[in-house]
Amino acid sequence: MNKRSRFLFVATVLALGLLACGDSAGPTEVTYGETTLIILVNPPLNDANEASVPTPGTVRSGVSVSVQGGPSGTTDANGVVVLAPVAPGTKTVSLSGAGASGTISVLIADKDLREVAVALTSGGASIMANVHYAFGGTVVEITPSMSVTEVNTQLARSNLIVFFRAGAYTGNLVFAGSNVTLFGEGPEGGQVTLNGTVEVGGSANRIRGTRMMSAVTVPGSDFGFSFSRVSSGFSMNGSGGVLLNNAFCGTVTIAGSGTTALGNAGLAPLPAPPGGC
Repeated sequence: MNKRSRFLFVATVLALGLLACGDSAGPTEVTYGETTLIILVNPPLNDANEASVPTPGTVRSGVSVSVQGGPSGTTDANGVVVLAPVAPGTKTVSLSGAGASGTISVLIADKDLREVAVALTSGGASIMANVHYAFGGTVVEITPSMSVTEVNTQLARSNLIVFFRAGAYTGNLVFAGSNVTLFGEGPEGGQVTLNGTVEVGGSANRIRGTRMMSAVTVPGSDFGFSFSRVSSGFSMNGSGGVLLNNAFCGTVTIAGSGTTALGNAGLAPLPAPPGGC
């Protein structure tokens, strides 16, 4: 049996608005090899958002969501529903709740995870953000016992997912490759803690599901950052970044253009979590 097929990836399913009040839902386990869609309905816009995205509606809970020829479910109080397994291909996703309804089209490959933020109003449904995790590709497992040199060696590669097992990691991390995802195990800000600085160069790199205790700098373009917490400063100079459902407790500087920013606590107009990061 391939080692990667035994991995269990825990997808943090938290409402985009809950970070502002300090609450969270439990994590939802997403098994590696099971093609999965996570739908997030009507996230609030941050002031830093520069991307042209549809205006979200107000309904979040109790929205019925179904995949054509596949699974269906209902959003929880946080506007979240997890749908699996989904057959690969271009899928029509139907949403309906509180007098609002519509459909979106999502392309998903075998074994992939996609997080799709959707604006749902009486006028229909539109995609606000579509974040892709290519679990069907190369996956490298990282553990706290590995040296920072070993970890950075993997972050210097390209086109892979670097899966961080639960634990604390000490040392400064540098993304030197492109299209690399640091995917943390466990619920947001809980099981993976990075105690050194993080610098993200290259392009199309992503970080998901981590607690960052030191400064994060992003000179690279097309950066994706979701379901994570930053206790220190965060600076993004690269263009085309996507910030989705994070918590910022330090100073946030966004100089790059074309930023998509949805549901991030500590990024106006949403306050930082009252309990801190």
